[in-house]
Amino acid sequence: MLIHPKLQPILYGLGVFAVFTILSVALKIITHRVSTDAQYLGIFSNKDLLLGLVVALVLTFTHERKKKLK
Repeated sequence: MLIHPKLQPILYGLGVFAVFTILSVALKIITHRVSTDAQYLGIFSNKDLLLGLVVALVLTFTHERKKKLK
């Protein structure tokens, strides 16, 4: 299956964000620590989503740089 080269980093970033979201939800449910300012689905706050976005951007950027070095 061929994916357009400009679409690959976007899909990679969405995958990283999804994994971050799943892990953070699982940890919050397991530890019973839901923040009081949770605005999205009663679990996420704006800080959580911003942190997930930053992690996805950084990992996607470093992944693309590694691909170009090879």
